[in-house]
Amino acid sequence: MFTINMKKPHVLLNTQVQKNESVTMKYNYGFGDDKNSDEAKKDIERNYISIGQNLQRSYRDFNIDRRQRIIQRNQELAVPLHVDFVRINFWGQFAVNDYFGKWYEQFGLEIIEVTNFGASVLFAVTEHDFCRFDTFLSAVESAIRNAQDHQDRKYPKLIHYIQDFELLTTRDIIKAGNTDDVFILKIADLKVQNQVFDDLKASLVNYLQNQQIEYIINFDVGIVEIYNRAGLDLEEIINNFDVVLQVTSGRSTIIRPDIFNVPNRTYGFEVADAENLPLVGVIDSGIDSDTPLAPLIVQDEELNLTSTSVLEDNVDGGRGHGTAVSALVALGAEAVWREYRGRFTPHCRLLPIKIIDSDSSAISISRVLDLLIRAKDNHPQIKIFTLTINFCQSKKYNEHYSSYAYALDKFAFEHDCLIFISTGNNSDAVLQTNGYDLAYFGNEEANLCSPADSLNNVTVGACADSLRQEGYIGISNGPEYPTMYSRKGHYQYELLKGKAKSNKTLFKPDLIMAGGDYCYGNRGLTDIGEGSMLLLSADHTESFYRLVGTSFATPLAANVAVQIQKHYPSLRSTSIKALMLNNCSDKLVEDLTANKSMLVGHGCVDSSRAIYSDSNTINFIVEDTINNGELKIFPLKFPSYLTTDDLGKKNGVLRVTATICYQFLPIKDSQLGYCPVLVAFGFFRNHEGADILKKEEKVNSRLKSGLKLWSQNCRFKQKPNPFSNTQKLSFVVNVNELIDENNVFKIGVHCLTHPQLRPGEDVFYQKDNMFSIAISIEETLTEKKMTGRLYDEMLAINEVQNILLGDQDLEAEA
Repeated sequence: MFTINMKKPHVLLNTQVQKNESVTMKYNYGFGDDKNSDEAKKDIERNYISIGQNLQRSYRDFNIDRRQRIIQRNQELAVPLHVDFVRINFWGQFAVNDYFGKWYEQFGLEIIEVTNFGASVLFAVTEHDFCRFDTFLSAVESAIRNAQDHQDRKYPKLIHYIQDFELLTTRDIIKAGNTDDVFILKIADLKVQNQVFDDLKASLVNYLQNQQIEYIINFDVGIVEIYNRAGLDLEEIINNFDVVLQVTSGRSTIIRPDIFNVPNRTYGFEVADAENLPLVGVIDSGIDSDTPLAPLIVQDEELNLTSTSVLEDNVDGGRGHGTAVSALVALGAEAVWREYRGRFTPHCRLLPIKIIDSDSSAISISRVLDLLIRAKDNHPQIKIFTLTINFCQSKKYNEHYSSYAYALDKFAFEHDCLIFISTGNNSDAVLQTNGYDLAYFGNEEANLCSPADSLNNVTVGACADSLRQEGYIGISNGPEYPTMYSRKGHYQYELLKGKAKSNKTLFKPDLIMAGGDYCYGNRGLTDIGEGSMLLLSADHTESFYRLVGTSFATPLAANVAVQIQKHYPSLRSTSIKALMLNNCSDKLVEDLTANKSMLVGHGCVDSSRAIYSDSNTINFIVEDTINNGELKIFPLKFPSYLTTDDLGKKNGVLRVTATICYQFLPIKDSQLGYCPVLVAFGFFRNHEGADILKKEEKVNSRLKSGLKLWSQNCRFKQKPNPFSNTQKLSFVVNVNELIDENNVFKIGVHCLTHPQLRPGEDVFYQKDNMFSIAISIEETLTEKKMTGRLYDEMLAINEVQNILLGDQDLEAEA
């Protein structure tokens, strides 16, 4: 049987009708016993000699640093009071929820920030609690002396969990160079002694005003940004105002300037009517209006941090950057492989949000955030943004989420938006490699740059494809492979203490897109050869140029998203993300390491499949909400022809691929609980919720033996994993499985808050946590056996809602 495979719209599963009764969630395989933890406790208690010896150096250095910090203070500033920040590294994961109160009550130490996925905790002790803190120091001293003379002194056994500790000093806090234009001060936040910190923050603001230091304050994000001017004494601020945890640079970069002209010609293309199209915010260097993109540009000079118009793009010697990015957002990959010739139907209008006007400049997180909020206020229909300007410094392994990522995650959650963020370019790769060498990614310098660590948004890396009509040219193993200049995720779970904190569903980037590749030139590798990407120039005497970069992969991903939005405008941003990631594949990238996902994410997106279903493939979308502790059940029905007709085989007649995505309000000061709520899903046999939760020896609801029961779990209470807000499952369906379940599978979705939040931090997540699931079901028959019936018959037996905009002709558009 041969069928014409017609393009068809995705559909929304009506879960208000097609559902079973919800039940209270519990894991049917225990909660992760603490036997190993108990053994570790016994070992620690027995080995008090090594404990004391280990603490001796910390105790000595701490006292030296504390005396030095007191000497460095300027008494003339009359700061109202002082705070010591003490970082303690524990032997294992610190149980925040259980011990938050105990450590404060016994030692006056209040938890400020949890990093290293729970193994390192930064505590604050104010002058009001110094007496209790002396109890801590005395206990440490007793442990040290016991190791020396074996007198078995008594002290709180909480000390046994400490590997080492240190005072946070000025040199630890300042992570920026003296010549940087903008310093970003990360501000601490106390829950118990909050009035103390309010007084200190007010004192800092008063100092900045008296010194006439230009600053921007955003306590909602937890930062103060100060501008480097004559007379600024950064060390004096950090030495005296004990509210600052870290000082980083606001320096950003976009591309490596390197003029390379393609043969000069006029632009040679035009764009069709742009009415009634989605609007995309391009956070960049402006969009030059003296190009064929002019009809697409929506000018709003309020969205500008520079002294030049948003319609000017002056970086890189006039070549621009935002202009090239905008062309790829609006016209997509088609513009490149057609070499910008002829007439194009655009997919969106363009809103320039101008944040830089030079190749490398300082970025203010607060000002960028203000522009995004203003853009949403002025243009409420906007949902998609691109951001290809990163901070210069790559992230350290397992480093805490950046203030920039936090700000963008919070914005995306509060405004139902999706920002496509580049990983940043590793420009050093062209100088430090002689060819395609995947071992180079083992360097920490190859890690992504902030704010690409954002979880609510989409992080995009680059694969080697340059979209050339003539085929792939480059140094990589193939066009789908990550390029050497692309950056990898900064999680390295091998460095953590214990496997409990690793989470294979938590990785970056989310996906990779074409960004062009290095080629061999006369003097080694070059990024402007035939393997690079053809780009639109803001310089009309040049018209086009060639270059490579994650800056160009990112707008191509955003173009796929905006096409989804154009067809299905009512969808949540998380549904757009889920559709894209669900239709990504990394199967053509075969010979990478075990950390493959840290290089390519979910792989390369198939744009057509992300936008359209067809006769043999149907994409369901689930949009719903769920409460903490709830398990929701949604039946999914399959047509009878799959079990009654001769399909040519019995096994693997279908493939089901599903991805869940949700946004969350992040917890700023907890790396482990940054994503504070878990929404996970699984596919089960045709059982009710109560049976799904029973132990397998009683009622086996697992659909397939090789399929994960849940996409992600939270059964470890004492040593939980960090949560990921994106999870994916894929499996094949056999005929006998459909027969056994009467052609009905159940989708289970459950929700739990993170068990290691500070008291009160889980209140916001108790009810109505929104989530989206994209479910692709496709026939996997031979081409001759494809029935052409799957879409229509799935549509007929399931409760669905049409989400297509108007009377669109998908076949013509496809």
